[in-house]
Amino acid sequence: MRSAVAAVTFVAGALLGVWGGRALGARAQRPPVSATQTEDRDRDGRPDRWVDHDAQGRLARVSLDEDRDGRPDRVAIYVDGRLNRTDYDSDRDHRIDATDQYGADGRVNMTLWDRDWNSIPERWVQKNRRGQVTGEWVDANQDAVPERFRAFDPSGRVTEDATDRDGDGLFEVNAIFNTRWSPTDHAVRVERDDDRDALYERRETFTRAGVLRSVNEDTDNDGSRDHLVLFRPDGRVLKEGFDRDGDGWFEAWRFPVSAGDARTAHDDDADYDLDRWDAPGPPPGWCAARCVAPPVAGQSAP
Repeated sequence: MRSAVAAVTFVAGALLGVWGGRALGARAQRPPVSATQTEDRDRDGRPDRWVDHDAQGRLARVSLDEDRDGRPDRVAIYVDGRLNRTDYDSDRDHRIDATDQYGADGRVNMTLWDRDWNSIPERWVQKNRRGQVTGEWVDANQDAVPERFRAFDPSGRVTEDATDRDGDGLFEVNAIFNTRWSPTDHAVRVERDDDRDALYERRETFTRAGVLRSVNEDTDNDGSRDHLVLFRPDGRVLKEGFDRDGDGWFEAWRFPVSAGDARTAHDDDADYDLDRWDAPGPPPGWCAARCVAPPVAGQSAP
């Protein structure tokens, strides 16, 4: 997933570098120096295409009047002879409300929308080389900081949905979706940044129906998750794992038995198997093939 900081920085760069409060047909970074060449392609007596070149004779700007009202509604801006962006007046009110940005390969890699013409885009859409949407940022409150991010797979299914509910520029909740499930199914994983440090320290997993399966969290903010809780289908805790020394291994496991009663086991050699139990031993009925029960008074150990 794109980090919250990276996402906001990426979009802010697009905002400052491209939008900048332009009117339709504004000059590019290097303004045209040639006399504008006009064309009347439909032969109605009015120009509908305007072409400007830079000092080296390279294309600098091409304006088109596609609705034949005598004013441009599509302006392509070139930098060093290469197509840099295209500005659109999609509702024909003579103001920009959309911009396509182009990569070095000449393909659109980002589209921005400003439907209320306040020079602050409320939506950014990122595209891959095939023209497929891969990411979307939404700034509904128009503060130049997106409060929602979504990622998409090649079929258009949402794979991630992150939200910044308090407007601090950090996405504190990020939902991950399994695209093999139905589009109406619950997120398979939800990541949470409760302390707003741009790191998701809590991860929750769910069933398709939205039943919580596990919680994995970093309780001491050292960058490593140290507490794992696994749940039964009915919501009861199955077991808890603890990594108390911060080495990435859960060396202690707690198994609830009944109200007020739990048993604790230890994995001393980090082999994913339990080596010993604290008194009074494993839970009743514990699988004898995977652990050795402590000897009972008067009996020999198995």
